[in-house]
Amino acid sequence: MAKARKKDSVVVYKIVTLIAIGVALVALAQLWLNPGFIPTSLLPISELSTQGYTQVAAQASASGDVGLVTITGNCYEIVANTEPAQAESIANGLEGVVGARPNTHDLMKDELDALGIGVVMVKIVDMRDNTFIGRLILRQGQNIVSLDSRPSDGIAIAVRVGAPIYIEDNLLKAQGKYVC
Repeated sequence: MAKARKKDSVVVYKIVTLIAIGVALVALAQLWLNPGFIPTSLLPISELSTQGYTQVAAQASASGDVGLVTITGNCYEIVANTEPAQAESIANGLEGVVGARPNTHDLMKDELDALGIGVVMVKIVDMRDNTFIGRLILRQGQNIVSLDSRPSDGIAIAVRVGAPIYIEDNLLKAQGKYVC
């Protein structure tokens, strides 16, 4: 019975991930197909600032039913739980491993490349209800958009393209462990 529930939750997780990526792709396609289109999510320059943020390095691992993502910066470390598939995807991205068939994050990287869209950065901006909140900031030409993103998805994409990952300083200190 527990295996059936776990399998069902993995299926639901994959469906939700595909829907989120589909929504992001529709927004990106709108920019690409209609360069004159100005989306409401265009960022003010101040939102691109990394002042008050720390650049972090990411690591990930999965064991059984548990995925762990570790981010480290400025002598602080945060270890956060995630789905094992997310952790495996981040680890594969860090190692440059692409399976026989691309996973969702490999596909997203290829789509962004094909559309000429660059990943500017990933920002972990807040924590609500014990859940980290992230932003995936993308650029195509003069258009820059910020998309709501689970930090694990943002990190999985960022490590594939070599984009920097940042976390808000106060959040890093409040949630992190001092390791120096």
